[in-house]
Amino acid sequence: MAYLEEFGKTANHNDIAAALIKDGGTIINDLVSPDLMDAIKEQINSAVPLAAQKGNSDLWPEGNRTVGALCSVSSLFVEELMVHETILAIVDRVLRPQRPMFESSDSRPKPRLAIEDLEDGGTQLVWSNDERHNCHHYTAGACIMLEVGAGREEPQYLHRENAIYQPYLGQASVPEFIVSTMWAGSDFTEENGATRLVPGSHQWPEERIAKSAEICQAEMTKGSVVLWLSRTLHGAAKSTSQTNRTGYFCSYIVDWVRQEENQYVTVDHKTALSYSDNARKIIGYRCSDTLGWVKGRDKDNLLIPGNSGQL
Repeated sequence: MAYLEEFGKTANHNDIAAALIKDGGTIINDLVSPDLMDAIKEQINSAVPLAAQKGNSDLWPEGNRTVGALCSVSSLFVEELMVHETILAIVDRVLRPQRPMFESSDSRPKPRLAIEDLEDGGTQLVWSNDERHNCHHYTAGACIMLEVGAGREEPQYLHRENAIYQPYLGQASVPEFIVSTMWAGSDFTEENGATRLVPGSHQWPEERIAKSAEICQAEMTKGSVVLWLSRTLHGAAKSTSQTNRTGYFCSYIVDWVRQEENQYVTVDHKTALSYSDNARKIIGYRCSDTLGWVKGRDKDNLLIPGNSGQL
């Protein structure tokens, strides 16, 4: 029977990241309090009427509930979950940014940039590879409340997070570029549709079909979180419970792919300015040396004057 390795909230960050990389998923138990989860749900319900929470897609059909743009409706989600130090520390280790979020900025030299002479007297830029880093920084891909409806008879189909970039990305050989999290807004049990994951599937060929014995469920208490990688098969399970199962999803993606959810539309400038520096950066209001810059704006806070980009 398949299972995910589980950790307590004081576990070593390196050990958690190693398990995530090895198995494609892992659980951190009781990382935040159940009361915090209730407070987040209250903020969401105060901002979004229940009528607007209805599921209406193949992934989350009618009978389930969804709320997008959590960064605009719940400050607690942003500051207490999205930029939780344990999560950022693990994502730093998996996505290996040049500018990590949890630890101090990488002071090691940048990849070597050579300027080579051309026969006609001009020059050409030539970059060397930098295997230490997958990206300059990372941002939030999508921030969504996902709720499995009571008695939901059909499980969500197993899928991979990188599917949103296919067929354009396909099976190109790229470093890990997504880490996803699902926080338990209520207890996750077998009966109420706890997320199903397939450990090891991040290393499978695309066409391999999961067997029942290879699938496990992320059963966990309210306030816990399950993490998985871009190619790990996962999906919500069916429910035989009389109550809904609430989860808060947040993915973290490298800066060189487009965010799944358009954070710049969902989070207005005034709201972004009210958040902490880490939260604003994760939402996406920062840039690398070459991507996402705005002339006359600060590279680490694109909402204020400064310098960024090449111009």
